Amino acid sequence: MKKGTQRTVALIISVLMIGLVMTGCNSNQPAPQPGTGGSNQPAPAAPDQVWEVVANFQHAEAVSPNWARACRELEERSGGRFKVTVYWSGSLYTIPDFPRGMEAGGVTFGNLPTNNYVDTLPLNCRILQLPYMGLRYGPESAEIFMQLYNEFPQMAEELAMYKMMAVGAKPLGYYNLFTGDMNEVRTPADLSMKRVTPYKLETLSLLENVGASATHIPPGQMYENMERGVIEGFFNNWAFPGWFGLTDLIMQHISLGEYGAWQEFNILALQTDHYDSLPQDLKDLWYDIMWNEGGYKTFFEDTSAIVDNQIKIAREKEAKGEFLFVELTPAEQQQWKDAFPPHSDTIDEINAMRGDTVATDIYNRALELIKERYG
Repeated sequence: MKKGTQRTVALIISVLMIGLVMTGCNSNQPAPQPGTGGSNQPAPAAPDQVWEVVANFQHAEAVSPNWARACRELEERSGGRFKVTVYWSGSLYTIPDFPRGMEAGGVTFGNLPTNNYVDTLPLNCRILQLPYMGLRYGPESAEIFMQLYNEFPQMAEELAMYKMMAVGAKPLGYYNLFTGDMNEVRTPADLSMKRVTPYKLETLSLLENVGASATHIPPGQMYENMERGVIEGFFNNWAFPGWFGLTDLIMQHISLGEYGAWQEFNILALQTDHYDSLPQDLKDLWYDIMWNEGGYKTFFEDTSAIVDNQIKIAREKEAKGEFLFVELTPAEQQQWKDAFPPHSDTIDEINAMRGDTVATDIYNRALELIKERYG
């Protein structure tokens, strides 16, 4: 046999041997199973377009698990068309910077704690949250907020100045008074000489009138300042100590009556350019998760669970003589109500600032909605 022919035959034999070896190897492998990505299953189609969502929440994931749930649902129910990156504890934008972050497009979604924006967003963040408005149950309060938002375009326009829109509202619970000592507080006069963080603009005149000092401390710095005695008390809700680690420092809770002095909200804010870029089904998905399917109720459950736990801890401390619950008499409650400025003062101030009377219309409608629900 010629050398060239020999080389050709050898090459053919080598190829056949490799094929037999590969066939033998493959014969030992299990057949592809459905759903495992085997050759008999088509690969999942990649989304035609992916929308990036940058979420910034002011609390840690541990105290707001339903925000984490909502972000997971966005990804899963969109079939991967949403890709969500979450920054917890305001690590991307702090509370003061958040609206500007929305305006600049640096953040897509997050929460607006309303007591921080009473000057810049008064229609959304000040009117319904006035002391003694008569709000009761949390989810119903959120429904009233969203009804006002949908009825009054000026509320949407106010948020739109920062390229924001509301896709939901999360109630934060009723605000009362906490102190870090057990010197009983029953009337506004008992706050004389105390250093208090108000977390409510209308509280400033109350503190001034009784000779107390309003000391503004950001939530994240409250523990250090209470521990050092810089702050002796604060107006806020029961969840607040749990969110910011103040549970072991508070020693007294004063219930101001009528379901708490006022109800606060987190506005669930979405960036308008992002929303405008979406097809209709993804626009609907935002509202389904955050609102239409009762998402606002599951957000409230976050706060409710923390509130229940904080009260339980306080009751245990009370049993050991380490905590004081103050239940005011009707006459004492009235003293607190009278110590806050009249609602008309706030409404007139907002009207003067805006140059219209929209605040009056929103306020009156809010009272109507509250009366419709509670009589």
